[in-house]
Amino acid sequence: MRAWRGTAEVDVGSPQQRLVLAVLLLARGRAVSHDQLLDAVWGEDHPRTAISILRTYVSRLRAVLGGDAVVSVGNGYALVAGTTDLADVEELSRQGRYAEALALWQGEPLAGLAGDYAEVQRTHLSERRLTLLERRIGEDIEMGRHAEVVPELTVLCAEHPTREQLAGLLMLALYRSGRRAEAIGVFTDTRKLLDDELGIDPSVELADLHYKILTGDPGLEGRPPEYPVALAPGTRVPRQLPADVTDFTGREPDVEQVAQALRDCSSSALAIAAVAGAGGMGKTVLAVHVAHRLAPSYPDGQLFVDLQGIAQRPVDPESVLGAFLRALGVDAASIPDGLEERSALYRSVLADRRVLVLLDNAASAVQIRPLLPGAAGCAVLVTSRARLSGLSGARHLDLRAMPPDEALAMLVTIVGRPRVDAEPGAARDLLRACGYLPLAIRIVASRLAARPSWSLARMRDRMADERRRLDELSVDGLAVEATFALGYDQLDQAHAAAFRLLAVPNMPDMSAGAAAALLDLPEAEAENLCEALVNLHMMESPAPGRYRHHNLLKIFARSRPEREEIRRAALDRLLGFYLAGMTRIFRLEYPEDPRLVEIRPSHSGPSFTGLDAGLEWGVAEEPYMLCCIHQVATTPGTALHDAVVLIDLMSDVLDFESNTTAYEKVAQHLVEAAVARGDLVAESYARRKRAEILYAGKAAEAAAEEARTVRDLDSHGQVLVNQAHAANILAMLAHDRRSYDEAVATYEEAIGIWRTLGNRSYETVVLGNLAVVLSEAGRGAEALEAAREAAALSRELRGGEPSPLIVYQLGVALAASGRHDEALARFRACCAEFRRLKQHTWVGLTLRRMAQTYLNAGRPERAVDHAEEALAILADTEPAWIRGKVLTVLGRAFGELGRSSRARACLTEALAILTRQDLPDADDVRAMLAADLAAHTH
Repeated sequence: MRAWRGTAEVDVGSPQQRLVLAVLLLARGRAVSHDQLLDAVWGEDHPRTAISILRTYVSRLRAVLGGDAVVSVGNGYALVAGTTDLADVEELSRQGRYAEALALWQGEPLAGLAGDYAEVQRTHLSERRLTLLERRIGEDIEMGRHAEVVPELTVLCAEHPTREQLAGLLMLALYRSGRRAEAIGVFTDTRKLLDDELGIDPSVELADLHYKILTGDPGLEGRPPEYPVALAPGTRVPRQLPADVTDFTGREPDVEQVAQALRDCSSSALAIAAVAGAGGMGKTVLAVHVAHRLAPSYPDGQLFVDLQGIAQRPVDPESVLGAFLRALGVDAASIPDGLEERSALYRSVLADRRVLVLLDNAASAVQIRPLLPGAAGCAVLVTSRARLSGLSGARHLDLRAMPPDEALAMLVTIVGRPRVDAEPGAARDLLRACGYLPLAIRIVASRLAARPSWSLARMRDRMADERRRLDELSVDGLAVEATFALGYDQLDQAHAAAFRLLAVPNMPDMSAGAAAALLDLPEAEAENLCEALVNLHMMESPAPGRYRHHNLLKIFARSRPEREEIRRAALDRLLGFYLAGMTRIFRLEYPEDPRLVEIRPSHSGPSFTGLDAGLEWGVAEEPYMLCCIHQVATTPGTALHDAVVLIDLMSDVLDFESNTTAYEKVAQHLVEAAVARGDLVAESYARRKRAEILYAGKAAEAAAEEARTVRDLDSHGQVLVNQAHAANILAMLAHDRRSYDEAVATYEEAIGIWRTLGNRSYETVVLGNLAVVLSEAGRGAEALEAAREAAALSRELRGGEPSPLIVYQLGVALAASGRHDEALARFRACCAEFRRLKQHTWVGLTLRRMAQTYLNAGRPERAVDHAEEALAILADTEPAWIRGKVLTVLGRAFGELGRSSRARACLTEALAILTRQDLPDADDVRAMLAADLAAHTH
C-alpha cells in the first residue's frame, strides 16, 4: 500500500499504522468505530494502551495526509479526503473497461500487512482481480483474440486449477483457435482434478460447453411526428416524384441514414441530404425510394428535377425555378426574370409550406444553392456524382457498391429464387463479376429474366472475359459503359490520363507514393489528382492516402485507348518504386550484404526515418509488391530481373514464411517468364528463389528438384551464386531427412563456393546452418566451433552485434552442448530482435527452441509458457510443420507436468501435421504416444 500527497509519495508509517489507513480507505468515507479499528489491527488480543496507540497512528496520518484528511466521527474516524485506485478500478469495471482497470493493479493487495482483517481483504481483492481478468479475457475472446489469450489462460489455469470459469475460457479459446482436441483435454484434466481433490463433478455450464465442443455447436463460432398543414382551397399540390421501383432491394442502412438526415431538421435550419456516388451505384433509385417513404410528411408537395449534371450543358437553375414556381401555383405572368428574383420568390412561396425537393444528378453546389428553400419545414434531397462539399449544412452519404448479401437478394428478386438456389456458386460468381454495382446487377438480372432458358452459369461464362464484360452489361437502353463514359468525358486531359494509368496495376488499391510512380509525378501532385478523381467518384479512397478503381471502372479505364509501351513504362516505374523502397530497408538491416553494390532501382522510391518505419511500410505494402511482381512476370517487355531481385529482398526482410503459398506462386511465374524470354541469369535466380520458398513450406521434393535444376545450369557469373544457394537448400533438405553426413558435406560445398566468390556474408549464414546440423548430429564441439566462427564473421561484417539469425544458430549449438543458460540468453536476445524486425515466424521458431531448452533443463512449466506463446504467434503462419514441432514440445511438457489428457491431444495433433509433411519427427511422436498408451494400459 502506497500513498501520495499531490505528486509526492509520502511515508505512511509502520505496518500497523498503514493497516489503520487501509481500514479507513476500504470504508470509502464511512465512519469506522474504535472497536472495529482495534479488531482489525490487533485482533481479539488488544494491548492495554491500544486506544492511545490508535490515536497516535491517526495523528501521524493527519500529519502526512493533511489535517482535514481524517476526521473524528462519534466513537471513531473517517477518511474524507483523497481518492483510491480501488475506486478507479470499480468505476472502470462498471464501464466495462476491464483492461484499464487491471492495469491499475500493482503487486499483492495490502502487501506487508498482517492479521486476519488484512488477509480477508487481500483474499477479497485478489478474487475481485481474478474476476476482472476473466471478464477481460472473455471480452478478448469475443473480439477474436482467442489465439492470443491461450498462453495467459494456460498459466492461470495452472495457478487456479479448480476455477472452472478459467477452464471454460481456455476450452473456448482453444476451440476457436482450431485446437479442439486440446480443448477436450482441458475438460478431461479439470474433471479428474475436481473429482480427485474436491470429490465433485464439473458445473453444468462447463459440462455444457464440453458437449458443444464435442458436437461442433455452431453457436461457439456470437419516425418523428408529422405536421399536416391545412391547405387553402384550390391550392395546387405538386406530386412530381418519379415512380418508385417495385423491386427495390437492400440499402436499408443507407435509406435510413438519408431519411433520418431529412427528419432531423431543427426549427430554423433547412434539412439537406446529399447522396453522391459513381455512375451505376443507384443514387437516383435510392433517392426516389426515400422520397416516397417521406412523402406523407410533406403534404404540400414534392418537387423533382433532373439537373443533368454530367451533360455538356447542365440545366440552368433559373429555368428550374420557373418550372418549380409554376408547379407551386404561381401564375406564369407573375414569375420574374433573373435568377436572384426567381430564387427569392421561390423561398417566399415555400415559407409556410412543407415541401420535399429532390434535385437529381446535380453538377455542383453552385447549381443547387438557388434551388434551396428558405423554410425549415421543407427538405432537400440531392444526388450527384461529385461530392458536394461546398453545400453548407448538408448531411452527406457516399454510396458504395452493394454488400454481397444485398446484391444476392436483388438478383433473387428479379430472377426468382428457384433459379438462384439451383446455381448458388454461379450466382456468387456473377455478382462478383458485376462488382456488386446495382446497375450492372439489374442489367444482368433483367437479361436472365427475359431468357428463362439461360442458366446463370451461361451468363457468368459470358462475363468471364474482362474484354467482353462491358459489352454484356447492356439491355434496353441501360448500359454500364455508357454510364461510365458520361463521367469520363467530363475529365480534362490530365485527370483522364491519370484515370487510365492508375488502372494499369493488378492491385486491389495503391498508396499515394505508388500512384506517383505510375504517373511519373511528385507525390503531392499525384495525390491531388487522385483526390480529385475520388471527389468525382471515378476512383475510391478506402483509407487515407490509398486509392482504387471500382472493378468495373478499372475495366472501363483499361478499355480506353492507350499505347502499350506507356502502360509497360508505368508498370516498370511502379516496380522501380517498390524495389527502391525494399532496397532502402535491406540496406538498413543488412548494410554488409554485397548485393547492395549491384542493385540499381529505376525509381527514387520512398524514404524512411529508420529501420522500424521501413519495416512498417514493407509489411503494409507486401501484398501489393507481390501483385506487381506477378504482373511484371506475365507482361512481356518488362524489367524481369528487377522483379526477381525484389522478391529476393522481400523474402530476406519480410516474414515470407507466413505466406509461402503466395510467394511460391509468384516465383513460379518468374521462372516461366525467364524461360520464355530465354534469360538464363533470371531463370537461375528465380529457380533458386522458388526452391527457397518451397523449402520454407516443406515441399521437399519440389524444392529439391528446383535446386538440382539450378546446379545443372551453366556455372558462370550470377549463376554460380545461385548454385551456392542451391547447395545450401539441398543441405537443409538432407538435414530435415536426418541425413546428417550428406547435409554436412553439402553445406561445406556451399561454403567453398562462397569463399571462392569472396562472399563472406553468405559464408556466415551457411556456417550457422552447418552449426545447427552438427548440433543435431550430436557433434557438439564442432557445432560450437562453426557457430562461433559464424558469429565472429557476422560481428566483423556488421561492425557490431551479429545478426539475429547467427545468434539463434549459436543458441542452438549451446543448447545442444547442454549449456542451457547461455543458450537461453542468446535465444532471448535474437527473439527480441526478430520481434523488432517483424519476423514473426522466426519469433515462433525461437520460442520453440526456448521451450525445448527449458524442457531439457527440467523446467517444463516454463516450456509450456514459451510453447503456448509460439503457437499464438504462429496461428496464421502457413508452414504447418513449425506448429507440429511446437506441439511436440508442448505435449512433452504437459506430460512431465502430469496433465496427460492435454499432452495426448497436443501429440496427436503434432503427429497428424508431421505425418502430412513427411518429416521423420513423426516417428518420434508416434513412439511417444505408443509409450503413453502402454503406460496407461498397464
